[in-house]
Amino acid sequence: MLTFIKFAVLPPFANILVALAGLVMIRRWPRTGWSLIAFSTLCLYLLSIPSTMPLLSIGLEDHGVPTMEEASRAEVIVVLGGGRETDAPQWKGRDTVAEAPLARLAEAARWHRRTGLPLLLTGGRNGMDDAESEAQLMARMLEEAFGIQARWLEHESRDTRENAEFSARILDAGSMETILLVTHAAHLTRAIPEFEKRGFDVIPAPMGFASSGSGGELSLLPRATYLEQNTRLVYEHIGRLYYWLTE
Repeated sequence: MLTFIKFAVLPPFANILVALAGLVMIRRWPRTGWSLIAFSTLCLYLLSIPSTMPLLSIGLEDHGVPTMEEASRAEVIVVLGGGRETDAPQWKGRDTVAEAPLARLAEAARWHRRTGLPLLLTGGRNGMDDAESEAQLMARMLEEAFGIQARWLEHESRDTRENAEFSARILDAGSMETILLVTHAAHLTRAIPEFEKRGFDVIPAPMGFASSGSGGELSLLPRATYLEQNTRLVYEHIGRLYYWLTE
Protein backbone atom coordinates (compact mmCIF):
# COMPACT_ATOMS: atom_id res chain seq x y z
CA MET A 1 0.00 0.00 0.00
CA LEU A 2 2.81 2.42 0.90
CA THR A 3 4.51 1.70 -2.41
CA PHE A 4 1.29 2.52 -4.28
CA ILE A 5 0.95 5.81 -2.40
CA LYS A 6 4.56 6.67 -3.17
CA PHE A 7 4.06 6.26 -6.91
CA ALA A 8 0.60 7.86 -6.83
CA VAL A 9 2.04 11.20 -5.72
CA LEU A 10 4.90 11.18 -8.23
CA PRO A 11 4.89 11.78 -11.99
CA PRO A 12 3.97 10.32 -14.36
CA PHE A 13 1.48 8.18 -12.40
CA ALA A 14 0.13 11.21 -10.55
CA ASN A 15 -0.50 12.95 -13.88
CA ILE A 16 -2.37 9.92 -15.18
CA LEU A 17 -4.57 9.79 -12.08
CA VAL A 18 -5.44 13.49 -12.41
CA ALA A 19 -6.24 13.05 -16.11
CA LEU A 20 -8.43 10.03 -15.35
CA ALA A 21 -10.27 12.03 -12.72
CA GLY A 22 -10.86 14.70 -15.36
CA LEU A 23 -12.26 12.13 -17.78
CA VAL A 24 -14.66 10.83 -15.13
CA MET A 25 -15.89 14.36 -14.42
CA ILE A 26 -16.27 15.58 -18.03
CA ARG A 27 -19.89 14.49 -18.51
CA ARG A 28 -21.21 16.08 -15.31
CA TRP A 29 -18.75 18.94 -14.86
CA PRO A 30 -17.16 19.47 -18.29
CA ARG A 31 -15.23 22.64 -17.43
CA THR A 32 -13.65 21.06 -14.34
CA GLY A 33 -12.94 17.83 -16.19
CA TRP A 34 -11.19 19.48 -19.11
CA SER A 35 -9.29 21.75 -16.71
CA LEU A 36 -7.91 18.73 -14.86
CA ILE A 37 -6.86 17.05 -18.10
CA ALA A 38 -5.17 20.23 -19.34
CA PHE A 39 -3.44 20.77 -15.99
CA SER A 40 -2.17 17.19 -15.90
CA THR A 41 -0.85 17.41 -19.48
CA LEU A 42 0.86 20.75 -18.88
CA CYS A 43 2.55 19.53 -15.70
CA LEU A 44 3.77 16.39 -17.46
CA TYR A 45 5.21 18.51 -20.27
CA LEU A 46 6.96 20.91 -17.88
CA LEU A 47 8.45 17.98 -15.97
CA SER A 48 9.82 16.57 -19.24
CA ILE A 49 11.91 19.58 -20.33
CA PRO A 50 15.35 20.63 -19.01
CA SER A 51 14.50 24.20 -18.04
CA THR A 52 12.33 22.95 -15.16
CA MET A 53 15.25 21.29 -13.36
CA PRO A 54 16.95 24.45 -12.05
CA LEU A 55 13.63 25.60 -10.61
CA LEU A 56 12.94 22.30 -8.86
CA SER A 57 16.50 22.13 -7.52
CA ILE A 58 16.05 25.40 -5.58
CA GLY A 59 16.29 24.60 -1.89
CA LEU A 60 17.76 21.17 -2.55
CA GLU A 61 21.22 21.49 -4.07
CA ASP A 62 22.62 23.84 -1.44
CA HIS A 63 25.91 22.10 -0.73
CA GLY A 64 29.11 22.57 -2.71
CA VAL A 65 31.83 20.00 -3.36
CA PRO A 66 34.32 19.95 -0.48
CA THR A 67 37.99 20.76 -0.88
CA MET A 68 40.61 18.13 -0.12
CA GLU A 69 41.38 19.93 3.12
CA GLU A 70 37.73 19.81 4.16
CA ALA A 71 37.27 16.17 3.12
CA SER A 72 40.40 15.10 4.98
CA ARG A 73 38.81 16.08 8.29
CA ALA A 74 36.49 13.08 7.96
CA GLU A 75 37.16 9.74 9.60
CA VAL A 76 34.98 7.63 7.29
CA ILE A 77 33.13 7.83 3.97
CA VAL A 78 29.43 6.92 4.24
CA VAL A 79 27.65 5.96 1.00
CA LEU A 80 23.85 5.81 0.90
CA GLY A 81 22.02 3.13 -1.06
CA GLY A 82 19.40 4.01 -3.64
CA GLY A 83 17.74 0.98 -5.18
CA ARG A 84 18.51 -2.26 -6.93
CA GLU A 85 18.24 -3.81 -10.38
CA THR A 86 16.65 -7.23 -10.02
CA ASP A 87 17.50 -10.32 -12.07
CA ALA A 88 20.29 -8.53 -13.96
CA PRO A 89 21.41 -10.58 -17.00
CA GLN A 90 24.98 -9.27 -16.70
CA TRP A 91 25.11 -10.76 -13.21
CA LYS A 92 23.65 -14.11 -14.34
CA GLY A 93 20.19 -13.27 -13.03
CA ARG A 94 21.35 -11.94 -9.66
CA ASP A 95 20.41 -8.56 -8.29
CA THR A 96 22.82 -5.65 -8.59
CA VAL A 97 22.87 -1.95 -7.78
CA ALA A 98 20.69 0.49 -9.70
CA GLU A 99 22.13 3.44 -11.61
CA ALA A 100 21.81 5.91 -8.71
CA PRO A 101 23.86 3.95 -6.13
CA LEU A 102 26.35 2.96 -8.84
CA ALA A 103 27.05 6.64 -9.48
CA ARG A 104 27.41 7.18 -5.74
CA LEU A 105 29.89 4.32 -5.52
CA ALA A 106 31.98 5.83 -8.30
CA GLU A 107 32.15 9.15 -6.43
CA ALA A 108 32.95 7.38 -3.16
CA ALA A 109 35.73 5.41 -4.86
CA ARG A 110 37.19 8.68 -6.12
CA TRP A 111 37.18 10.16 -2.61
CA HIS A 112 38.62 6.97 -1.14
CA ARG A 113 41.56 7.05 -3.52
CA ARG A 114 42.19 10.72 -2.72
CA THR A 115 41.85 10.47 1.07
CA GLY A 116 42.44 6.82 1.96
CA LEU A 117 39.39 6.90 4.24
CA PRO A 118 37.50 3.65 4.98
CA LEU A 119 33.98 3.19 3.61
CA LEU A 120 30.65 2.35 5.18
CA LEU A 121 27.88 1.25 2.80
CA THR A 122 24.31 1.51 4.04
CA GLY A 123 21.15 -0.02 2.57
CA GLY A 124 18.82 -2.84 3.58
CA ARG A 125 16.56 -5.38 1.90
CA ASN A 126 13.37 -3.28 1.80
CA GLY A 127 11.10 -6.17 2.73
CA MET A 128 12.86 -8.73 0.50
CA ASP A 129 13.85 -11.04 3.34
CA ASP A 130 15.66 -13.61 1.23
CA ALA A 131 17.52 -11.10 -0.93
CA GLU A 132 20.95 -9.62 -0.49
CA SER A 133 20.90 -6.22 1.14
CA GLU A 134 21.65 -3.12 -0.93
CA ALA A 135 24.83 -2.75 1.11
CA GLN A 136 25.97 -6.23 0.01
CA LEU A 137 25.18 -5.45 -3.63
CA MET A 138 27.11 -2.20 -3.35
CA ALA A 139 30.06 -3.93 -1.70
CA ARG A 140 30.27 -6.49 -4.50
CA MET A 141 30.13 -3.78 -7.17
CA LEU A 142 32.67 -1.64 -5.33
CA GLU A 143 35.13 -4.52 -5.18
CA GLU A 144 34.65 -5.89 -8.70
CA ALA A 145 34.37 -2.56 -10.54
CA PHE A 146 36.70 -0.39 -8.49
CA GLY A 147 38.95 -2.85 -6.63
CA ILE A 148 38.00 -1.39 -3.24
CA GLN A 149 36.69 -3.21 -0.17
CA ALA A 150 34.24 -1.54 2.18
CA ARG A 151 35.09 -1.80 5.86
CA TRP A 152 31.49 -1.76 7.17
CA LEU A 153 28.12 -2.81 5.76
CA GLU A 154 24.78 -1.77 7.24
CA HIS A 155 22.08 -4.22 6.14
CA GLU A 156 18.83 -3.28 7.89
CA SER A 157 17.82 0.26 6.87
CA ARG A 158 14.78 0.90 4.68
CA ASP A 159 15.06 4.65 4.14
CA THR A 160 17.34 7.66 4.68
CA ARG A 161 16.32 8.09 8.31
CA GLU A 162 17.25 4.49 9.09
CA ASN A 163 20.45 4.84 7.03
CA ALA A 164 21.54 7.40 9.62
CA GLU A 165 20.19 5.58 12.67
CA PHE A 166 21.74 2.20 11.90
CA SER A 167 25.01 3.62 10.59
CA ALA A 168 25.38 5.47 13.89
CA ARG A 169 25.20 2.16 15.76
CA ILE A 170 28.13 0.85 13.74
CA LEU A 171 30.29 3.96 13.81
CA ASP A 172 29.67 4.82 17.46
CA ALA A 173 31.42 1.57 18.36
CA GLY A 174 34.55 3.02 16.79
CA SER A 175 33.92 6.50 18.23
CA MET A 176 33.83 8.07 14.78
CA GLU A 177 32.18 11.49 14.70
CA THR A 178 33.06 13.12 11.37
CA ILE A 179 31.80 11.58 8.14
CA LEU A 180 32.11 12.36 4.45
CA LEU A 181 28.57 11.72 3.21
CA VAL A 182 28.25 10.68 -0.44
CA THR A 183 24.90 10.82 -2.19
CA HIS A 184 23.07 12.84 -4.85
CA ALA A 185 23.18 16.59 -4.35
CA ALA A 186 19.40 16.90 -4.00
CA HIS A 187 19.30 14.03 -1.48
CA LEU A 188 21.87 15.60 0.83
CA THR A 189 19.48 18.29 2.05
CA ARG A 190 17.27 15.56 3.51
CA ALA A 191 20.06 13.21 4.57
CA ILE A 192 22.39 15.61 6.41
CA PRO A 193 19.93 16.54 9.22
CA GLU A 194 19.24 12.86 9.90
CA PHE A 195 22.95 12.15 10.44
CA GLU A 196 23.44 15.33 12.45
CA LYS A 197 20.64 14.25 14.81
CA ARG A 198 22.76 11.17 15.55
CA GLY A 199 25.67 13.36 16.61
CA PHE A 200 27.74 13.31 13.43
CA ASP A 201 29.71 16.20 12.01
CA VAL A 202 28.74 15.83 8.35
CA ILE A 203 30.94 16.91 5.45
CA PRO A 204 28.68 16.73 2.36
CA ALA A 205 30.16 15.18 -0.79
CA PRO A 206 27.45 15.82 -3.40
CA MET A 207 27.28 14.30 -6.86
CA GLY A 208 24.63 13.96 -9.57
CA PHE A 209 23.67 17.63 -9.66
CA ALA A 210 20.58 18.48 -11.69
CA SER A 211 21.61 20.10 -14.96
CA SER A 212 19.59 21.99 -17.52
CA GLY A 213 21.83 20.65 -20.28
CA SER A 214 22.53 22.45 -23.50
CA GLY A 215 19.23 21.59 -25.14
CA GLY A 216 19.58 24.24 -27.79
CA GLU A 217 16.75 24.29 -30.29
CA LEU A 218 15.45 21.02 -28.85
CA SER A 219 15.22 22.30 -25.27
CA LEU A 220 11.44 22.62 -25.47
CA LEU A 221 10.95 19.04 -26.65
CA PRO A 222 9.94 16.68 -23.82
CA ARG A 223 12.27 13.76 -23.13
CA ALA A 224 12.09 10.82 -20.76
CA THR A 225 15.51 11.52 -19.25
CA TYR A 226 14.39 14.94 -18.02
CA LEU A 227 11.15 13.49 -16.67
CA GLU A 228 13.20 11.02 -14.64
CA GLN A 229 15.50 13.71 -13.24
CA ASN A 230 12.66 16.09 -12.43
CA THR A 231 10.73 13.28 -10.77
CA ARG A 232 13.73 12.65 -8.52
CA LEU A 233 13.69 16.32 -7.51
CA VAL A 234 9.95 16.22 -6.81
CA TYR A 235 10.51 13.10 -4.71
CA GLU A 236 13.11 14.92 -2.60
CA HIS A 237 10.77 17.85 -1.96
CA ILE A 238 8.05 15.42 -0.85
CA GLY A 239 10.57 13.50 1.25
CA ARG A 240 11.71 16.65 3.04
CA LEU A 241 8.09 17.57 3.79
CA TYR A 242 7.35 14.09 5.12
CA TYR A 243 10.43 14.10 7.36
CA TRP A 244 9.50 17.54 8.67
CA LEU A 245 5.98 16.36 9.49
CA THR A 246 7.18 13.18 11.22
CA GLU A 247 10.01 14.61 13.33
